[in-house]
Amino acid sequence: MANNKSKDLFVGALIGSLLGAATALLFAPKSGKELRADIADGASRVSETTQRVAGDVAEKSKQLVSNVSEKTQAAAQTIGKQTSEWAGKAKDAVLSVSQEVKSWGKEKGDAGTEEVKSAEASVAATTADKE
Repeated sequence: MANNKSKDLFVGALIGSLLGAATALLFAPKSGKELRADIADGASRVSETTQRVAGDVAEKSKQLVSNVSEKTQAAAQTIGKQTSEWAGKAKDAVLSVSQEVKSWGKEKGDAGTEEVKSAEASVAATTADKE
């Protein structure tokens, strides 16, 4: 309810201001030529101000885009390095496990040797693709 009253008050004040400005222009002690010159001057100043503000906004937008781009590239490089390190560690762990399995196979005979070689080849191919 209070929101509606304040909205009505604002609309009333806006309409009153516009009517007051129009009345002041109509009854001003200036000639039509002077009045038109003043209106043109005011419009020109508003246009210049708008263009200046738009230029400032465009410049700040360019700066923000540049900053975001730089930070994104830095983050991508960091992520790439971390991923490479993790892939290397995973490869080392898999090779270590593979050596363990081979040693078990030697202890128990050659029953699982082919499966181990196949798994090694698969891991090697996967890690080679990631690098």
